[in-house]
Amino acid sequence: GEKMSKVKGNVLNPIQTIEQYGTDALRFALTTGTAPGNDLRLSPAKLEASRNFANKLWNAARFVIRSIEPGLEDLELQRDSLPVEDRWILSRLNRTISAVTGLMDSYQFGEAQRQVHDFLWGEFCDWYIEMAKIRLGSSDKKAPSPVPVLVHVLEAALRLLHPFMPFITEELWQNLKRSLSADWDESIMIAPYPQSEESAFDSEADSVMEALIDIIRSIRNARAEYKVQSNLWVEAQIYAEKPAPAVVASSRIIETLARARPLTFLESHPVHKPDDNLLALVLKNAEVFIPLESMVDREAERKRLSGEVERCVTQIEQLEARLKDESFLSKAPAAVVEKERNKLATAMDTLERLRQQLAKFQDRED
Repeated sequence: GEKMSKVKGNVLNPIQTIEQYGTDALRFALTTGTAPGNDLRLSPAKLEASRNFANKLWNAARFVIRSIEPGLEDLELQRDSLPVEDRWILSRLNRTISAVTGLMDSYQFGEAQRQVHDFLWGEFCDWYIEMAKIRLGSSDKKAPSPVPVLVHVLEAALRLLHPFMPFITEELWQNLKRSLSADWDESIMIAPYPQSEESAFDSEADSVMEALIDIIRSIRNARAEYKVQSNLWVEAQIYAEKPAPAVVASSRIIETLARARPLTFLESHPVHKPDDNLLALVLKNAEVFIPLESMVDREAERKRLSGEVERCVTQIEQLEARLKDESFLSKAPAAVVEKERNKLATAMDTLERLRQQLAKFQDRED
C-alpha cells in the first residue's frame, strides 16, 4: 500500500521483473484489477499469478495443437450435431466477446481483462478441455471430434486476449496457424478483432452445463472433505428434475471428472431414512446422494474422528483451566486473554462439528 520510492527501496526494476516473470505477465499484472483514478498495488504475488496464467494458456494451446491430426482441413463447425458441452463453450465464448467489447468501448480495461482471464482459465481450460479429453480418448468413432471446437475457441480467444498479452498470443497464434497450414493473416496484430455471434448464445446449454458442473464440483468437494484417495471411485445417486435428460446423456463426463461409479440417476425424489448413511448434497438444479461406505472405511474413519474428538476435548479443558486461573487473568494483557477466549470458542465449534461427523459413523441399531 506504499508508493514506490528509491529511498524506501521498494521499487520493482522492470527489466529484472520481465526477466523473472515475462513481459506479458508484467503487462497483465499492471492492468489487472485497475480502474481509472485508483492506485494499483503491484506485488510479487500478483506477478506470479499473471505468470501462472501465461503458463496455463501455453499448456492449453500445446494440448490443442497436439490434438490436431496431420492433414486436418475440415474445421467447419457442425452446429446442429454438437454435444451440449460444445454448444456451451461456444455460447460462453460469444457472450464473453460481447461483454469484453462493451467494456473496452467504455474504457473499463481491467474488468475486460478479468473476464477474458476467467473465461480462458475457469471455463475453457478447467472444464471444456477436460471434457474434450474424454472424447479424444474414446474408442467411439461415431462421436463428433472436439478438435474443430477447440481450435475455433482457442483462436478467437487469442485474438480477444491479444491487446493485453501481445507476445504470447502472437507466438501461440502462429504455432496454431502452422499446425493447420491455414491461410490466415500474416500476424495476429492485423487479424480482425473477434465479433460476437448472437446466434451462438445457447441458454439451454448454459443451464445444463451449470447443473453438470455443480454436480461434479459437489462430488469433488465431498471427496476432499472425507479425504478420499484420488484413485478410488465413489458411488453416487443423482436426482435432477429439470435438466435430467441432458444430464443423463453426459453421465460419462460426471463419472470421469468426479470419479463416481456406479452412477445412478433417480427418476423421482428419493425418501431416505436417517440410518441410510447417505451424504446428501442439495444443489441449485439437482441433488446428489453419496453412500458414506463408498468414500471411507467406516471403522478407520470412526477411530480417526474419535481421536480428533479426544484431542479437541483436551484442548478445551486446557483453555478453560487457563481462563479460570485468576493469576493468568490478572497478569496477562487483555489482547492475550481475548485471543485465548477466541481459541476456546473455535475449539468448541470444531468439537461440535466433529461429533456430528462421528455420529454418522456410529453402528446402526438392529
